[in-house]
Amino acid sequence: MKLIVCNIGSTSFKFELLELPEERELARGVAERVGSERSRVRYSVRGVEVRSRELSLPNQREAVRDALDFLVTGKDPPLRSLAEVDGVGFKCVQAGDRSGTVLIDREVLEAMEAYRDLAPAHNPAYIEAIGMFRDLLPETPLVGVFEPGFHIDAPEYARVYGTPFEWFEEYGVRRYGYHGASHRFAAAETVHLLDLSADEHRIVTCHLGGSSSLCAVRNGVSIDTSMGFSPQSGVIQGCRVGDLDPFVLPHIMRRKGITLDEALQECSQNGGLAGISGTSGDMRDINEQIRQGSRRARLARDKFIYDIKRYLGSYLVLMEGLDAVSFSGGIGERDAALRGQVLGSLGFLGLRLDEEANRAHSSIITTPQSSIAGLVVHTNEEIIVARETARLLG
Repeated sequence: MKLIVCNIGSTSFKFELLELPEERELARGVAERVGSERSRVRYSVRGVEVRSRELSLPNQREAVRDALDFLVTGKDPPLRSLAEVDGVGFKCVQAGDRSGTVLIDREVLEAMEAYRDLAPAHNPAYIEAIGMFRDLLPETPLVGVFEPGFHIDAPEYARVYGTPFEWFEEYGVRRYGYHGASHRFAAAETVHLLDLSADEHRIVTCHLGGSSSLCAVRNGVSIDTSMGFSPQSGVIQGCRVGDLDPFVLPHIMRRKGITLDEALQECSQNGGLAGISGTSGDMRDINEQIRQGSRRARLARDKFIYDIKRYLGSYLVLMEGLDAVSFSGGIGERDAALRGQVLGSLGFLGLRLDEEANRAHSSIITTPQSSIAGLVVHTNEEIIVARETARLLG
């Protein structure tokens, strides 16, 4: 089975062509600065870069067109024709009650449109790209692997808010959770690396980067996650405020004389690590400002670590114990000092950090005698999308 897996951002288009069940990569590509006159595309075949150039990609549709053209042209193309493609999987973000692994039809697209306000940087771009795939590959099934899908089996009491129940039943106001593919992969990889029982384990996965969330995984099932109705909630993130009392919004609207849309824009673009630190939301920039003595940069980092510990502690109680904590994402995989601070708070439970392994970003960063394991997992969301797509298509 040959599958194309797509990961789409507001100004980027990434894809992999994979052969399953071997999970062999046949080709991959990335288009950056989609929407500009000078977009950059890089394409590889079996791990070797074969094309890199600048061109005009005014929208996602043109990015898709260029990628599909690459797959069937050139000296030794990865495909003889697009008819060889058995399915296309998309790492989608939000479609309300349709947010599992589903065949993309008109109803799913309408649901994505209805929830575009929750994922304004992603849903419109996905809708546009999916439309292009439907035009160019009309006979090929398209599958959406939505980020909340991994959290669907969480207990209802973990997904409901304390709002009027009508909001939950009629309007879909609930804790959806996100980063599902990353959390699913990290949990499975942790079970594999530690040789844990597939049916009996307790893991907290920490996906930490520009967008961050934690997930409590018990026996392969997500029982809670830090993000809720939208990706704006949970721990503070690059530019997102994280958890916020809803009455802050009308207060600030009155005091500043701004609209709700303007207040929400400030929360999603000027908040989080960037808002507190006064620099970018990139932890590398924040660390540089800390070295230069910035109090606000130190406060932003301390707040981020505090939020991670707060969720980690609550999951320890919810799961009544803990076997492992895994770190993935740009910050999780590269910031050894942050991992050390988070895991150090579990020393009273017998966790023993291997300082040298942590500095080297090894897979397992705790000692063999440690009661709780700490891991660094290089997440692979695309392979999860491919597996889920293959499972649905049979």
